[in-house]
Amino acid sequence: MRGFTTFLLATVVAGWAGAASAQSTLRIGLAEDPDVLDPTLARSYVGRIVFAGLCDKLFDISSDLKIVPQLAEAWEWAADGKSITFTLRKNVKFHDGTAFDAAAVKFNIERMKTMPDSKRKAELAPIASVEALAADKVKFNLSEPFVPLLANLSDRAGMMVSPKAATEKTREFAAAPVCAGPYQFVERKSRDLIRVRKYPGYWNAGGVGYDEVVYYYVPDSTVRLSRVRAGDLDLAERIAPTDLKTVRDDPNLALHSGQGLAVSHLMFNVGAGAKADTPLGKNATLRQAFELAIDRNVINRVAFNGEFLADNQMIPPSSPFYDSARKAPARDVAKAKAMIAAAGMTRVPIEIQYENTAGDSRVAQIIQSMAGEAGFDVKLLPMETTTAIERYMNGNFEAYIANWSGRADPDPTLVAFFSCAGSQNVNKYCNKDLDAILNQARGEADEARRKALYAKATDIYLTALSSIPLHHPNWFFAARKSVGGIVMVPDGLLRLIGVRPVN
Repeated sequence: MRGFTTFLLATVVAGWAGAASAQSTLRIGLAEDPDVLDPTLARSYVGRIVFAGLCDKLFDISSDLKIVPQLAEAWEWAADGKSITFTLRKNVKFHDGTAFDAAAVKFNIERMKTMPDSKRKAELAPIASVEALAADKVKFNLSEPFVPLLANLSDRAGMMVSPKAATEKTREFAAAPVCAGPYQFVERKSRDLIRVRKYPGYWNAGGVGYDEVVYYYVPDSTVRLSRVRAGDLDLAERIAPTDLKTVRDDPNLALHSGQGLAVSHLMFNVGAGAKADTPLGKNATLRQAFELAIDRNVINRVAFNGEFLADNQMIPPSSPFYDSARKAPARDVAKAKAMIAAAGMTRVPIEIQYENTAGDSRVAQIIQSMAGEAGFDVKLLPMETTTAIERYMNGNFEAYIANWSGRADPDPTLVAFFSCAGSQNVNKYCNKDLDAILNQARGEADEARRKALYAKATDIYLTALSSIPLHHPNWFFAARKSVGGIVMVPDGLLRLIGVRPVN
C-alpha cells in the first residue's frame, strides 16, 4: 500500500438472453440451516451461500482469488495508505426500491461497526470514519494502513442492506432481509427452507437465470445426493467424498469441484477456564508429540477417500502466502513416546469434542486410534451441531475438531484464531510476538515482504500448536445436468449470476 495506487476494472457481465418463459425454480440442498439472515450478525458458512443470492457486496473474488468489482466499480488508495475512495455503481436499487448510494454505504459500515451484536466489528476495525463525497463517491478514513480491507469487503462486511428497511425493522430485519442482490427474500421456514425470488430491478438482471431459488435444509450428505438423483433437488452442496463415485457414475448428474480455502484443525484449549487445565492444554511439547502421533495422509485416505488435501497449515497452498518451506512432519510414534516420557508421563488423557457429522466422526476415530498407539488416551465426545458450536464459542472443551471455511486473504484466518483478541480465539492462545507480526502484515503492501511476515507467523503457530491443522477440504457440488453456468470459486459459495436451466 506504498504510493498512490488506482485500480479500475471494467466489469464484464455475461448476460443470459434465453431466459425460460415458464416459471423456473432452482432447488438447492444445504448441509445446515443458516443462522440469522443479517450480514452484520451472521457467522455461519452456509448462510454465506444464501447471502450470495440475496446481498451484493462492494467487491467479490474471482476463481483465481482476485478482487473484482461488484457494487464498487473502482477504488483509489491515498499515498499513505490511510484512506481509500470508492466509485460506486450507478442505478442500483435495494429490494424495497430505495437507492444504493454513498449514504447507504456509510450507513452500512457504521451499522456494522456499532451494532451491539455485530460480528463484523473486527473486520472493519481500522475504519475510523466514512465520508459520502457524492452519490457515487465514498471515502473510508483508516486509523492505520490495512491491506486486507478489500478482501474483507468481498464478504459479509461488504454486503449492503437497505438503510430504510434496517432502520424501520431494527431487530426484525434478519427475519426478512432487504439487500441489493439478484434475488429478494420471500419466506423462511425454520429448519426447512428459504425461498427467494428474482428481483426485477436488479442492476444485472440479464445474468439472472431462474425466477425463483429455494434452499432446503438437508443435513445428511447422502440424502442430499439421493434427492438430486431423484430430481427432487437440482443441486446439493458439500457432497461427501465417499459419495463422489456415485455422482461420477450417474449420467444425469454433473460433479462441480474445486480447491477451497477451508481448513479443518484440531484446536486445544490452552487458556479458557478449567477445560484448559490438561496436560495437552499446558504443554506445547505434548501437543508436538500429538502431531507426531498422527498421519494426515492416512486421515485423508481413510476418512475422505484421498479427495482432500492433507496439510499442516491454516492457509491453503492455493494462497500466494502459503509457506511451502514448512512441510508436515511424518508420523513418528517412537519420537512421540519419547517426548511423552520426557514430560514425565506414560499415558496422556485428552477429550476431543466434535460435531457429530460423518466426516468429523471418522476423523475423530482415526485420530483416537493413531494417538492411542503413542500413549494418548483419547476420549471422544460427539455432539449435535448447535450444541457443539455453542460449547466451542464458549471455550467449553479440552480439544475440538474445528472447521473454518477460509478467506481470500490470510488476515481474517490468522488474526481470528491466533491474535490474542481474535474472534475465533476461543481457546485463548496469546503470543504478543505473533500479534505484532500479524499487525505488521496488515499494513504491508509489498507482497514479498508480507509473505515473509506470514512465514514468521507460521513458524510461531506451528511451534505452539494451539491448533493442529489437519487438511483442506475441496469443494464438491452435485447438480442435475439441466443446471448450467455453475462456476466454482475457492470460497465455496454458489454465485447465481449465470446459473441457468439448460436443455
